[in-house]
Amino acid sequence: MAKTWQQSEIGYLNRYAGSKTLAELARRFESDEARVLAKLAELGLRTKDGKPDDEVGADPVFEVYEEALGHLYKGRWEKAAKLFERVAGESDQPELTARARQLLAAARRRAAEAGETDGPPDDPFLAAVYQRNRGDLAAALKICRAGGRQHKDERFAYLEAALLTLEGREDEAADALARAVELNPKNRVHAFHDPDFSTLRAKSEHAALFGLG
Repeated sequence: MAKTWQQSEIGYLNRYAGSKTLAELARRFESDEARVLAKLAELGLRTKDGKPDDEVGADPVFEVYEEALGHLYKGRWEKAAKLFERVAGESDQPELTARARQLLAAARRRAAEAGETDGPPDDPFLAAVYQRNRGDLAAALKICRAGGRQHKDERFAYLEAALLTLEGREDEAADALARAVELNPKNRVHAFHDPDFSTLRAKSEHAALFGLG
């Protein structure tokens, strides 16, 4: 269900959003960051860590992103997911693309929990994302590797790298991410902002993959 915002909570956002991080506000309202982010966008507010970021507003698909946030805020998970998927595929802004991918995953997870989806999508990539959001990393990895997709399609290479990182298989993940970057250099920027790669980013031997060394 969508969060019902009390007037006192909206007042708190208006007064203190600029002095708090998005994570701090999510904890304050016992909510997830996506819901808080949607409300901030609706109110035209920014947090201390600059979310939503001003620069993403220049992207041609930013209006689609805002529409997706509106659906997310109202608990229309599947509609939000479809729009976030479009943003992730069309945006040229690394920050916006990374955020859309994160919110796409959150929306699909919520849709599955709410019973809005009957099963994995027909599209292999979306099916892999579906399994990843269900927590079945092995099934998602199997889809990524079917027919050698991870060697030909940068989306599957990137997702394979994320899955391997989450499984703690860091050397394999580094190889997969290097392949994803080779297929599409933008994946280096996406990975830099992607929380799935936090443990890999922390290892100095893999810093170059993220443009850190």
